[in-house]
Amino acid sequence: MLNQELIQKEFGYIGDHVYLNNSLVGMPPERVKQACRRFMDDYVATFNDSIKADLLAKRERAKAAIAKMIHARPEDIIFEKNVTEALSTFAMGYAELQPGTNAVIVDSDFPNTIYPWINAHHQRGFDLKVYRTCRGQIITRELLSLVDENTRVLAISMVQSGWGYLADLKALGQFCRDRGIAFVVDGFQGLGRLSVDVEECAIDYMPCGGFKALMGTWGAAFIYCRPEIIGRINPPTAGYQSAKSHTLAPGVTTEFDEIDFKDDVRRLEAGSQCTYAIESMGLGVELLLELGVREVEAHVLSLDRYLRGRLQELPLDVVTPEDPAALSGLIAILFPAELTRRAEKILSERKIHVTLREGYIRLTIALFNTQRDMDAFYAAMRELCRANAEN
Repeated sequence: MLNQELIQKEFGYIGDHVYLNNSLVGMPPERVKQACRRFMDDYVATFNDSIKADLLAKRERAKAAIAKMIHARPEDIIFEKNVTEALSTFAMGYAELQPGTNAVIVDSDFPNTIYPWINAHHQRGFDLKVYRTCRGQIITRELLSLVDENTRVLAISMVQSGWGYLADLKALGQFCRDRGIAFVVDGFQGLGRLSVDVEECAIDYMPCGGFKALMGTWGAAFIYCRPEIIGRINPPTAGYQSAKSHTLAPGVTTEFDEIDFKDDVRRLEAGSQCTYAIESMGLGVELLLELGVREVEAHVLSLDRYLRGRLQELPLDVVTPEDPAALSGLIAILFPAELTRRAEKILSERKIHVTLREGYIRLTIALFNTQRDMDAFYAAMRELCRANAEN
C-alpha cells in the first residue's frame, strides 16, 4: 500500500486533472519543482568558489539513488544528455561489432531507440537483424530465434513505448549472458513504474532518461554499464573527464598519440553535464525509493488490470499481451480514426491527459494515479463509444 499522504503532498497540485500521459512526460513531485526553482540561487551562492564540488555532490547523490533503484553500484553509473546519445555511444563504440557480425533489434521500439543502430550499422559495417512484431507484441522464443553465431548485441526496450509490452528481461538476459552476447536495454518506458534488477536480468548496458516516470526534467539520462564489458567500448567522444590524467595551465599537453582512458564507465563521460536535470532525476528516484519500488510496481499493475477489466465492456480494440506477465501499466487503444476529434473533445472536457493520435490512444499509469482516475477514463471511453453508436 502506497503512502497516500506523501503522494498527496508531492502531487496535490494536479488537482482534478487526470494525468495519464506519463509515457510522454512525467509529472514532477513538489520536491523536484522546488529544487529546480532554487538551483540557480545555489549555483551562484559561493561565487563559483566551490561550484565544481557542489555540482559533483549533487551528481553523486543522484548516482547513489539510481544505483539502489536498479540494484547496481554507484560507480557503474554515469550521465549522458539523453537516451539517444547513450545508445549511440554503445552502438558506435562496442568493439565486438565488426563487419560479419550482427546486432538484433525490434521494429516496434521508439525511433530514437532504433536509429542509433541503423546509423552505426551504416558507418561500421555490421549487420542488423530486425524482429518484426505484430501490434508490438514480443514473443521471446521468436525474438531469440534471430540470434546466430555472429550476433554480438541484442538491443530492446524494457517496455514498448507504443504498445505497452513488457519484455521478459530475465529470459533474454540469461540467454545472452550464456552466449557472450551484450544485452542492451532502454529503460525509459519502464523504470519509475516497474522494478528491475540489472544483475538478475543480466543486463550489460541500460540507459534511461529522467523526464518520464523518474519524475525529473529534460536534459539528462543515466547509463548503467556492467564493469566486465566497459573495456570493450571505445569512447566515440573524449574529454578530460574521460581520461586518467590531463594537463592544465600553466602546463601544456605533451601526449598527442593517444588518450589514456579511465578503466571504468567514466571513460564514456566527456564534457560538462546538466546537473540541474541530474539532480531533479535523482530526487524523483529518491521519492520512488521512499515509497518502495516494488510497491509502486504493484500499484501500477493493479490499476492496469482494473482498467482493462472495465474496458472489456466496451467495443474498443484494447491491445493486450497474450502473457499477463507482459503487462506494464501502459495501455494502447485503437478506435475508428474518424472519431479522433470527438475523442479529443471528450478527453479535454473531462481534463484527461493522454497521448492521442489518429485512431490511437496511449495511456500510462504512474504512482500518483488512482482507481478514480481509471473510472474517469472509462467513463470518457464509454461516451466515445456511445457517440460512435449514434453515428
